[in-house]
Amino acid sequence: MRIYFIFFLCLILTKISAQNEEKLKPWGLHFGYSTQQIAPFNLPDYEFTQGHILGQLSLKKYAYKKVDIHFMAEGGYYHAQHKLINKWFTSTTYFDYFPDSFHQEMLQHKSIHQVVLHAGVEITHFLNPKTQLFGYAAIGPMWTSQQTERLASGFAFSDNFGMGVKFKLTKNTWLSNLLVIRHESNANLAFPNSGHNTLGMRVGVVFNLIAPQKDVMQPSSLSMP
Repeated sequence: MRIYFIFFLCLILTKISAQNEEKLKPWGLHFGYSTQQIAPFNLPDYEFTQGHILGQLSLKKYAYKKVDIHFMAEGGYYHAQHKLINKWFTSTTYFDYFPDSFHQEMLQHKSIHQVVLHAGVEITHFLNPKTQLFGYAAIGPMWTSQQTERLASGFAFSDNFGMGVKFKLTKNTWLSNLLVIRHESNANLAFPNSGHNTLGMRVGVVFNLIAPQKDVMQPSSLSMP
């Protein structure tokens, strides 16, 4: 119910600002789910899934014919579920300085909270005024609440890459669908740092996004024989 309420609220805000829509920057609200229990990852040693909500604001746009390049800022929240399956993963010499109870702690189900801030780019190609394909990349710092056997708690980085399609809903509102790969690691700033990898889907609504206008020849400009 909360998700439906958020979408409804966003639609109301868009209607209120419709008179100034040309002056507003594109922004969006996105929801997603991803997992490592799927190819090409699907490691049997642990389970890791996550859901997320992201806000997105376009900062700068460059356009060439039917291609747009958007530089953007993103911020949001991830909620992950983790459990170690193979206890022998923590029996290597790399874990010798951890307490004896470390691998038992890792075998317990964990609920992990993450806060992220991304700088991103989208390269968009308009197939027609109502459909666009886009490539997506975003990277930035994040804070994660709990350690796993693959990633230390605290400061880390969130890397995201994907491809998707957007469909026009109204004059300046689009439905966004994205297939995204995410990698989490801390650049060896702390141990452990094997990192987490997931593949998932992200769906959202983008506002104040206007397709390029087609050049239409006016009847008055046609020469008569």
